[in-house]
Amino acid sequence: MKTPKQLPNKIPGRFAKTDTRYWLSSIRKPVNSRGEVSPHWYMQLSFQKQRLSFGLRTGNKEAAARRARDIYNDLVTLGVEATLANQRPEAPEPPPQPATVGEWVEAAAKVFAGSPTTFGNYARCLRLIIGDILAVTKTKKRFARGKGDASKAIINATPLHILTMEAIQAWRIGFVAKAGNNPAAQRTAKISCNSLLRQAAALFSKKMLKFVTGFELPNPLPFSDCEKYPRESMRYHSKVDVGALLQKAQRELGANDTEAFKILLLGVGVGLRRGEIDKLLWRQVDLNAGVIQIETTEAGGLKNEDSAGKVELDEALCAIFQGYRARAVGEFVIEHKGGAPGLREWGRLYRCEPIFKRSLAWLRANGLDVSKPIHTLRKEAGSMITTKSGIHAASQFLRHSDIQVTAMHYADHKERVTVDIGGMLRPENVTLLDSSATVATTVELAKNTEPLRIAG
Repeated sequence: MKTPKQLPNKIPGRFAKTDTRYWLSSIRKPVNSRGEVSPHWYMQLSFQKQRLSFGLRTGNKEAAARRARDIYNDLVTLGVEATLANQRPEAPEPPPQPATVGEWVEAAAKVFAGSPTTFGNYARCLRLIIGDILAVTKTKKRFARGKGDASKAIINATPLHILTMEAIQAWRIGFVAKAGNNPAAQRTAKISCNSLLRQAAALFSKKMLKFVTGFELPNPLPFSDCEKYPRESMRYHSKVDVGALLQKAQRELGANDTEAFKILLLGVGVGLRRGEIDKLLWRQVDLNAGVIQIETTEAGGLKNEDSAGKVELDEALCAIFQGYRARAVGEFVIEHKGGAPGLREWGRLYRCEPIFKRSLAWLRANGLDVSKPIHTLRKEAGSMITTKSGIHAASQFLRHSDIQVTAMHYADHKERVTVDIGGMLRPENVTLLDSSATVATTVELAKNTEPLRIAG
């Protein structure tokens, strides 16, 4: 009787790959770079000119060999892609890692679509609050764009979980307590406190959370339900005689520092913001029609879309700028040979920065010693327009997005509004209860102690 013909793959002592016994001698345990042997087996093979490997996910050799056999059978019957999909399922997403301040700010900066200066303000407010909570010692190096600043490094490494409701509330109380017992200082501190909280909270807005993922954030979110101080009145109260200020500026700056004088005129005469003055081009100024067109140009953009519009010029102001226009040597109204305007993380870079500094110094030296003297000129303009023509005219003049903004800030009446007591107490308007008494003059009336009845 003939024995059956030996199959080609039946080499003495070897088995087919469809046989579990083949894999008992083919599977291995991997060794890592530190020489540590894995407790689990894995298989490696060449199939259809591809080098493949699969983890067998078990430390039992017999079970691992059976799993290797099954994987090989899948390769033969299903193909490489289907087998890889079955045997190498997508790894589950790693659990979110607790976010630190630095990690969150860095991730948020990549998806923030606004101005770098605005984002820089948000990040600075967040770090300031956390720095106060940690009682980190502040150094002058924190103004050096973060280079070598140990305090900033400590804050960046701090987990956001430090921003509990209790910690934020304690910070609020402590921030205002630094103002002492001075009511005016307390009012300023409360306004600043609310502003810091609002800007820091912007880093955790819905728009930000929509694009920044993969981090574990505190629950509730930082600043999501924190208390704020009641809104303080932002109504502007004039404390300067603008007429006297401009007359002095004309004497001292008109000939000696023309560009600084122009800045003052555009601030109080047209109500322009500092950035608008800095980027204003002569082609935006129509002196024949007496208007300035505030718009986005190649020199720069606007604060927002609502800031665009036309502002009318006073006839005297038109006449002054006619002379400046005739002598102009460049395209900008404020002439300066400095660099181009731009944005930076820690503040706005103005084209005319040296001229602005001179203007600010002059204004502060002449009675306008406030944090933003040039913007105060804009407030003076808004206040005068409100008094003269009403809140709607002022809102249009200042190019506010909402008349409520004008009502909150620029509705201060500078004219005296009183009850005409003097007119009512004139002798012809007064009848004495005692007809025997006579009043010859207002002075005698004031001296009369008998009861009076005001007629009409």
